[in-house]
Amino acid sequence: MRRYDICAAVVGHLPYDARVWKEVSSLAEAGYSVKLIGNRYDLNATLRYSVGKIDVIEVPFGPRSGDVSNVTRARSVLKLWLEVLRANARVYHAHNVHTVPPMLLSSLLRKARFVYDGHELYGEPGSSSIKDRAIARAMRLVEKLAVRRADAVITTNQSRVDVLCRRHGRPGIVCLPNVPNLVETVVPIDPGFPAEVPILLYQGGIYAEARAFRETITALESLPEVHFVIVGFGRDRDLRMIESWAAESDVSERVHLLGPRPFEELVHTAASATVGLVPLKPISLNSYLGDTNKLHEYLMAGVPVVASSFPEVESVARQGEPAVGEVFDPEDPESIAKAIRKVIDDPDYEDRRIEARRQALEHHNWGVAEVALVALYAELIGAGSRESEGDR
Repeated sequence: MRRYDICAAVVGHLPYDARVWKEVSSLAEAGYSVKLIGNRYDLNATLRYSVGKIDVIEVPFGPRSGDVSNVTRARSVLKLWLEVLRANARVYHAHNVHTVPPMLLSSLLRKARFVYDGHELYGEPGSSSIKDRAIARAMRLVEKLAVRRADAVITTNQSRVDVLCRRHGRPGIVCLPNVPNLVETVVPIDPGFPAEVPILLYQGGIYAEARAFRETITALESLPEVHFVIVGFGRDRDLRMIESWAAESDVSERVHLLGPRPFEELVHTAASATVGLVPLKPISLNSYLGDTNKLHEYLMAGVPVVASSFPEVESVARQGEPAVGEVFDPEDPESIAKAIRKVIDDPDYEDRRIEARRQALEHHNWGVAEVALVALYAELIGAGSRESEGDR
């Protein structure tokens, strides 16, 4: 059986997980052999293929609509776990808590290294139900195990670094931000935007109640010229809720659901918009301290942003002269409308676009961020097997 330098795994729809793909691509380019394991919606059987020097396994994850039982979803996760346990590697890199059990076990059995990459913070129940509280408690325990037992820990921003350090007594956590690849030349892609109107763009996962979609749609009532375009994946229930809220506010003709785009196109898609939206809601500490790929994608596209006034996103939105964006209270439609109006009516709007692009090129791009990841692996296991064979 081939021994890889790195086995990376994530429970989730792998084709659209930009962070995971950026990480494994950087490591492969640095000379490490990589096996990547994840899930894929609308897949009938396990798929095995290679992307450049990365060997990929995708396990069926049920229909994209989300109409799948908990038993079916559990079986999918177990199949992914079995693929992890079969993989022979020098390092097991767990993306979030869902892959921690098989990856930690594999690292122990094979005397390998274990890396925990926490995209989220865990431990807060989604409701007061016994089931949700039990799941949250189990997730927190797995997070604790992962952070304390890992040879290295990674998370997405300094606020989350601080939380994990305090929670689990773990120093030296590496911050690896959710930033896009450096795009030297942005060629705008129009995915179907309405013509000659201001475009408020949201791109990414569509979670109707966990993001301020309803509040943003209500804000459109006082922004009669603005069209709200949503580019991303959402389950049928979430899409129906958005359509219903748009009808209630009598703005259906100005709310457009265009479907997902490949992550390598998102910067180019954003470039055709007027304003980029980051509508996080304070439903948990994880959300409050969140950052997001879309925030940095907008900047790379040279698009000003309007964003929830939460610590990590606000720290980015306030950067630049003029500032690259404005912030709002995500629970107040009037606040959202005011932030959007301030950007689109700003006499210095074009300067904001220039500043957004400048900030992205200088600071908020993967070329800057990946240095920490490659350095971490050099410290963990030295040179990659392909690098030592002269295969770079």
